[in-house]
Amino acid sequence: MRVTLTTVLVIALAVLYSQFSPSGFMAAEQSLLSGRVVSANGQALAGVPVRSHRQNSNIAVTVYTNSSGEYSFPGWSDLSAGSHAVTIDLPDFEPAKREAVTLSAGKTSRVDFSLQPRQPSIADATASEIVAALPGTDEQKHLFIQCDNCHSLQFALRGPRTKEGWVQIIRRMAGERAVSRETPGTRAFGQKKYVEPLAEYLASIRGPGSSDQIPFQLRPRPTSDAAIRLVVTEYDVPRGGKADLNILRGDRRFVWPHDIILEPKGPYAYYTDHFSYVLGRLDRRTGEVKEFPYKVLPGMGREGGIVAEGQQRAGNPGGGAHDLAFDPEGNVVFGMGGGIIRFNPRTEEFTPWASGSNMFGMGPGGNVWYLDKGLHRLDMKTGEVKHYAVPDGTDDDTYDMETDPHGRSIMNLYRLGKVGLFDPETERFTAYATPTPGSGPRRGDMDSQGREWVGLYWAGRVAMFDPNKPDGIKEYPVIPSNERPYTPPFPSPYTVAVDDKNQIVWTNDFNSNRIFRIDMKTGQSTEFFTPSPYEIRDLTVDKTAARPTVWIPAYRPQSRMVKVQVR
Repeated sequence: MRVTLTTVLVIALAVLYSQFSPSGFMAAEQSLLSGRVVSANGQALAGVPVRSHRQNSNIAVTVYTNSSGEYSFPGWSDLSAGSHAVTIDLPDFEPAKREAVTLSAGKTSRVDFSLQPRQPSIADATASEIVAALPGTDEQKHLFIQCDNCHSLQFALRGPRTKEGWVQIIRRMAGERAVSRETPGTRAFGQKKYVEPLAEYLASIRGPGSSDQIPFQLRPRPTSDAAIRLVVTEYDVPRGGKADLNILRGDRRFVWPHDIILEPKGPYAYYTDHFSYVLGRLDRRTGEVKEFPYKVLPGMGREGGIVAEGQQRAGNPGGGAHDLAFDPEGNVVFGMGGGIIRFNPRTEEFTPWASGSNMFGMGPGGNVWYLDKGLHRLDMKTGEVKHYAVPDGTDDDTYDMETDPHGRSIMNLYRLGKVGLFDPETERFTAYATPTPGSGPRRGDMDSQGREWVGLYWAGRVAMFDPNKPDGIKEYPVIPSNERPYTPPFPSPYTVAVDDKNQIVWTNDFNSNRIFRIDMKTGQSTEFFTPSPYEIRDLTVDKTAARPTVWIPAYRPQSRMVKVQVR
């Protein structure tokens, strides 16, 4: 019995060690593919993404090297037997590729790489890396980095302009409605007071006679043991396009996936397309993707809403399909400017209402709450719309909203640096300022306690708002060393997703190829490097997954659906 007990303890300790040691956690799982990555001088390279794409498949899986340069695809990953191309693509090393690598069930194939250094190219630089190398004050850089919402900074700086020329560009990009008013609660470049200062700054760095060589400074890849514990699965989608630094947001040749939602008891993920009337569906088991075209009623989407009002912004972003939710019957509900649409997965039929908005909250009983010149509740059973009074301009100030099980709506007041709370029982609306002024609360998600977690886009933080304790908004910097807001590397958390089971919150930096995981109890942040520079406008947690898992609709071509798992 003593021998048996000792054996059990030894095995248990070995398993525990394999799970937490830097290299052992990889060896503990059966793998189809493993190897080692070193530099030309033999030095082990950590944090390197190694991608394996199966031939004649739309699925590719990526893992990362550890401190010893070793990588291994876990047996539970979506990597399958067959012929694969194994690649490494980094800005500071020559691309490396092994074609026709045959993976066989029950056998571990090994592919090692020795990477040759190269001079990084401006084509590989993110907005964060370009702004870091430019001259100017933090305020000037913070205004300029916002241009990557519609296109790359490489595109913005492709040619010189006078100050007057830059004024015209800024007014066109922001839209005449925005630049004609002041919004002192936000750091958004698209307001009257910032047009002239931003134009002066752009003329100083890219005016007549300036160099066409754009400086940049690569950010180091995260290489800690926690940072390399990712398995990233990418699913190509129809009309996904190719990466292009000169592409403008809204190019109708391609899909622009904005939001994604997962069936809680089924295999499908659904996603909206920002610029066409198509709902996409991904089979998470097989990778098969199907698109469902739909029609809208007069006044909905790009036929109405802020597009019809003549917003005149470059890229025509308003009106497109955004937010997604399931109603109590399991139907997919999504919003767009001036409307709500329901999709029945069983009959594959759409039901539209010419009432709604691109962002909305799904309240008790399946009622949709939305803002459009006031707050409204749409009863999808009867089509009845009830109106509630909120302060004028609330819909214009709000970027995203959620509705809790009590029917209370929480609004992220993007232009005011506040969080709004509306209680339908008292019909009272109250706004609460974030600790950091002008923070830009953008997209949020609600945890199981009814607390709203929201990305503070301008301030580089995530905030937690408890409607039961509304005066105590807490903030957590996504980069711990970035203690002061509005300073380099100017992280911009566009959206968040809450994982209640694992007590973590996911967020992203819109300006770089980084995502972050924040511990809900300690506020500790872990930074991850994505295999490709995804443009992220939505994150969705898989609440049924065996391990922490978040899904990303990669918005800008090359567009993909992306599953990120923590091993």
